[in-house]
Amino acid sequence: MKQNYKISLCALLLVGAASMMTAGAQTKPTLAVFVVGMDNTLGDKLATQIGSELNRNSRYTVATNDAAVQAKLADLRTQGAGSIDRNALAAWGRTNGVSTICLVADAVKGSDHMFYAHLIDTKESKVSGRGSYIRTGVVEGDLPRVSLALSRQLDGPERRRSTPAPARSYPAELDIEMVRVEGGEFPARSTTVSSFSIGKYEVTRAQWIAVMRGHPTLADPSYWKDDDQLPMQNVSWNNITGSDGFLDRLNNFTGKTYRLPTDIEWEYAARGCKGGACENYKFSGGDNLDEVATCCGGTPYPVGRKKPNSLGIYDMSGSVWEWSADGNGANRYRRGGSYSNLATAVDAFLVFRSLDPPDSTHPTIGFRVALD
Repeated sequence: MKQNYKISLCALLLVGAASMMTAGAQTKPTLAVFVVGMDNTLGDKLATQIGSELNRNSRYTVATNDAAVQAKLADLRTQGAGSIDRNALAAWGRTNGVSTICLVADAVKGSDHMFYAHLIDTKESKVSGRGSYIRTGVVEGDLPRVSLALSRQLDGPERRRSTPAPARSYPAELDIEMVRVEGGEFPARSTTVSSFSIGKYEVTRAQWIAVMRGHPTLADPSYWKDDDQLPMQNVSWNNITGSDGFLDRLNNFTGKTYRLPTDIEWEYAARGCKGGACENYKFSGGDNLDEVATCCGGTPYPVGRKKPNSLGIYDMSGSVWEWSADGNGANRYRRGGSYSNLATAVDAFLVFRSLDPPDSTHPTIGFRVALD
């Protein structure tokens, strides 16, 4: 069955590479970004940012703005309030050397602005990735976080396929990207670690809100409120693990069994360990603090902006302290340091840990999740 997308104004922007790469010379898929339903100025800016995010993550080469692109743009604009057929769009991509098309549509319902994105594999005319973002009252200044959220959902390893994503009954923000960590001997802690998965990024404010929406006291306790892709902050261990807390709700939504990583699992993943072979760095991903950590004494960055470690895990040094599952006596361990106390870098050392009561909250404390 053909899939159509209603449009009012269509903005098409293809940016990036200096010239269109031929199929034989390509090492990465060539991407075209179509933004549907927005005015041209806003749509062009969103397309630019989505293309830049996907290109920055080294998954795609974003196609150039050449004569074929201009012709397609003119054709789409003459359609007015018509429709875009996915198969026809895929056929155009195959003809013009574009292997993947990112189609972004927007809609307004009440006070909510909703964005939906599909990746279309032009070879098979199939949707290979999906994303969504919902926010009240989106304006131009919100576009960076919209594009970041959509590109992260589209670029997840679980989405790199040419079949439609399965139906789900929970928000797309809760398709949390996980990194598989191969277990092994861990001499640094004189133990053996079983294989597990850990969040590629810290849990974001957007994810917290999607899970806790409607909670009588924990719907939105974030200290920083200006960017939904910032790491979640100001939450206690009890807020996360307690009855009707984040993990309870997340697991009810998804049917999975998310948990906090243990202290040993956290360090094993932060050191980039794989099958017992670990990186020998002071910080997670390297010895250069500025490359791998948000520092020093300022405010946090959106997740994933610094260099990851060798497993592809971001922000395990700096950003925000991260709660672990266990502790010493009544107190719980937190690891990794934070954006506000890295002037001496000591707190970001991988050997360093801190203890806090489980009901402690602070703007510098967040978390990431794990799975068996």
